[in-house]
Amino acid sequence: MNDPAGRSVSLLPITEADLPVFRDLATDIWRRHYTGIISAAQIDFMLARRFADESLRVYLGAADRWLEVLRVSGTPVGYCSSELITDAPAELKLGQLYVRESNRGTGLGAFMLAHVEARAREHGRDVVVLQVNKQNRRAIAFYEAAGFTVRHAAVFDIGEGFVMDDFVMAKTLTAGRQEP
Repeated sequence: MNDPAGRSVSLLPITEADLPVFRDLATDIWRRHYTGIISAAQIDFMLARRFADESLRVYLGAADRWLEVLRVSGTPVGYCSSELITDAPAELKLGQLYVRESNRGTGLGAFMLAHVEARAREHGRDVVVLQVNKQNRRAIAFYEAAGFTVRHAAVFDIGEGFVMDDFVMAKTLTAGRQEP
């Protein structure tokens, strides 16, 4: 795909070779985005757990979960992850969707979201669910504009005294609408 500026845009599954570059991308995005929303200590804790090699390798070649790197003209600028929810057969969970600050507002987040929604349809899922920090106003506004609504608020204990204070949001997909 080409974006409005004519740049080549790709969204491809993470590979073993991508792990170091991906970790650097995620670290940069998270430190810029979550500072002021959660503590630096919680950012460090979550980065260490979520982006350790063993945590990332569960996506390599998996049939029920995906972690994809967004590249613009070959440069990694974002990523998304999604997975099938085994105890909710109508749902697919959008685990993460992030774009570098310098690339926000260019339609890349919407491109990734459309990709995840298309995957949900491909797997017979008609609802996409996600969790978003209650203080993450920009992300909440993005998801609401895309048709998500708040299902409920929830606090998740993630260990070592840290919690995720989130909204669980959901979107019912309309039949027949296919996007990238």
